[in-house]
Parts: sequence; C-alpha cells; structure tokens
Amino acid sequence: MELLTSIIDIESIQVKKSSFSPEQKATQIEALANTIIELGGLINIPVIKQNNIDNYELISGHLEYFAYLKAREINPRLPDRLTVFVSNTRNQAAISKQLEILQLIDNTKQSLPNNTTSTQVEIDLKLNNLESFIHNNNKILFEALEQQKTELLLAIESKIPQQTPPMDAFNRILEPEIAFQVQRKLELILNASKSKKIVSILQEISKTKGHKQFQTFSDILERLKQQQKGLISQAKMIQIIDRWND
Repeated sequence: MELLTSIIDIESIQVKKSSFSPEQKATQIEALANTIIELGGLINIPVIKQNNIDNYELISGHLEYFAYLKAREINPRLPDRLTVFVSNTRNQAAISKQLEILQLIDNTKQSLPNNTTSTQVEIDLKLNNLESFIHNNNKILFEALEQQKTELLLAIESKIPQQTPPMDAFNRILEPEIAFQVQRKLELILNASKSKKIVSILQEISKTKGHKQFQTFSDILERLKQQQKGLISQAKMIQIIDRWND
C-alpha cells in the first residue's frame, strides 16, 4: 500500500470537536507558524478524511493545521492550499493504527520525568516567538519595499519617452514632437540649417494629397532629391541611421 499526499484548499477542511485546544496551545502554534513562514511550508503534514468530493475532516495534525492558519494570518502570501495525507477506505485501518501508536509514544514521553519544567519550556517558546516575530516582520517589510521599488521603477520607465524608430519617425514627421526629434537626429551629422530644411521638405511631402508612407530610406532620399538636389547623400543618411540611438 502506498501513502500518497494531496494538495487541497484549506477552506475545504472541517475541524470537529477534539481534545486539541488551539487556545491552550497558542504559544506552540505561534512557534510552529514562525518556522512555517521561514521554511515556506510544513514538514509534518496533517491527515484528513474525505467526506465527499470537496469536503474533508481533520483527523490528525491539529497543531500543524492551526499553525499553518496562523502562519497565513501573519504572512498572507503563503498558499491557501495545504499538503495532506488523505485517509480513505483502503488505507484507513493502517493510518488509524499508526496514529494510535504515535499517540501512545507521545503519552509515554509525557509520563517520563523531565528536568525542564513546562513553565520554562513556555518561556523559551515565547522568547523564540518574539524573535521570530521581529525577524518575520522585517522580512515582510523588506519584501514589501522591494515590491514598491520594482513598481516605482516600472512607473518611471513608462514615463521615459521611448526612442521612435527612424522609419516611423520620418513617416510621423507632421507630429511636432517627432519633427523635433528627427531634426535633432539629423543635426548629429548635418548642420542645423540643413536639418531644419530637410524636416520642412518632408513635412510638405507628407501633406501632399495621396502621399503614401515611406517604405525605405532610399525612397526618402529620392523624394528629397526631387525637391532639392544635394540636400543629403546616401552616405550621410546611413550615418544618421547608425547614430539614431545616440
């Protein structure tokens, strides 16, 4: 017989009356919850019984179950699904037998003499919980700050004007901002007067009735040449395109 784990929604688990009292085990629950946050999950997982398709009953692992709920209360980013063992008709008897043995072992441990008093254990757990509380709060705060930092950088990046590709820019030359951008790119190679003249001619061409968008840079050069010879050479246009992103 193979015992397999399942992952189910926490909300689908019902907790009926049992000898386990979450109120009396509050310190232990918090201590385990802090380790769940640190590790990201449980080592010892609860055992549940399936009542129907989406309904389960907790039969063992109450401490772990309530500790996971507490961990999600502290850090809601933890998954709302829990890894469990599911007791069914095939394995129910074997699971019940193992749980009985584990309970017997636990009872035997509690009956043995111990030099450490329960009060001291409680104090140690509370001190550990305080330390974990500080650590986890710092961790959550750091993660929140990192998230805000990422969102801020994305917001800033979205506000930064993006470079318009050269062919798109020439075809949008009638837009004032784009025309200014094109002129500045031309001035990387040509003088200000010639750059301004080229922008002006391209704007006039774009206003022409029936004008179609430029498809190639050779097309742009040819149209400029028709308007005024010697305005810009092919070599100069290549240099401008090469330095477009400067």
